[in-house]
Amino acid sequence: MAEAEALRRLRMMELNLLRERVTRRMKLKPAPKRMRRVAGIDVVTTLEAGKAHAAVCLLSFPRMQTLEEAIATDEIDRVLYADVGSATFVPLIMNVLKMLKRNPDVILIRELSLRDDIPLAAYVGVIAGKPSIGISERGSNFKTRKAPDRTKIAGPVKVRGHRTPLVVVAGHLVTFKDAEKIVKALITETRMPAPVRGAGLRVRAWEREWRRLNIRAK
Repeated sequence: MAEAEALRRLRMMELNLLRERVTRRMKLKPAPKRMRRVAGIDVVTTLEAGKAHAAVCLLSFPRMQTLEEAIATDEIDRVLYADVGSATFVPLIMNVLKMLKRNPDVILIRELSLRDDIPLAAYVGVIAGKPSIGISERGSNFKTRKAPDRTKIAGPVKVRGHRTPLVVVAGHLVTFKDAEKIVKALITETRMPAPVRGAGLRVRAWEREWRRLNIRAK
């Protein structure tokens, strides 16, 4: 018990240091004009088993062909998760991103919570050194957010053919205006951008199979 608590304190300290680093380094700037590969990331949890699963789907642009996929599962500390929220998943997300053989030009990630003051996209973008954008399907009552200098950093974006808007978050090395354009360019069959949708389908299928083999089989 003492060992587990010591490990939790160590992880909390590491996450706090990471938070400070991201806060200092995150910045918004015009996105690169050339975009050939886009990565989408999604995360789901099996909380009763203390597990988190992350998937990344790398697509070509503008053809939208799947180039690579990767999935990983890791333990999640539920006490730590309750304390620091989505930041708990950052190490797992970075590990699955490192599984790709080719580097993405832009990274999109589904935001697990819209209440965190630092979005997942900012963590991932700063660590990877890539333009990053957060996405959430829960855009009904979301209000525009601005930085202290009044720069828009997040807001609802209407998608043609859908009543409920997406929430788009400018994470790192991209302005909100450019993030909105990129997201709309990546929307094909559904409201969710294709790379994130692909990652979501794969990680949910993976979690169902993991649950069947490791929980229901017992």
